[in-house]
Amino acid sequence: TGFNNDVPFNLPAGFDLQQFLNGARDHYRTLQEAWNRNDFSKIQEYVTPELYNALVEERRLYAGEQHTEVMFVDAQLVRADRGPGWAQVSVKFTGRYRDSSEQVEADINEIWHLERDLRTANAPWLIVGIEQ
Repeated sequence: TGFNNDVPFNLPAGFDLQQFLNGARDHYRTLQEAWNRNDFSKIQEYVTPELYNALVEERRLYAGEQHTEVMFVDAQLVRADRGPGWAQVSVKFTGRYRDSSEQVEADINEIWHLERDLRTANAPWLIVGIEQ
């Protein structure tokens, strides 16, 4: 098992872990490409308004297109919790990326915190925070 007992692991009803993690890997790549292209209309679909505003501010620090290419990425669920009307999960991404213009490679190691409103039918999982 290897889970720290302090970390909740209460999955929402009907949660398909494998499908969720497959989707998470795809979304990681989609969002990295949107970040590279400065495509915030795409990013807005995945994040809360608060995180959106923070990312817009951060992206202003980088001029023009970015060239971060995800070589490979894996996802694992590291936390799940729920309460009345909400569910939260934390996904740890590990892997490797390359900056094709600067010819550097580095490790991917970040955690995305997502939340879903369970009171709304088919509500999306939205990213509320990113830890690097």
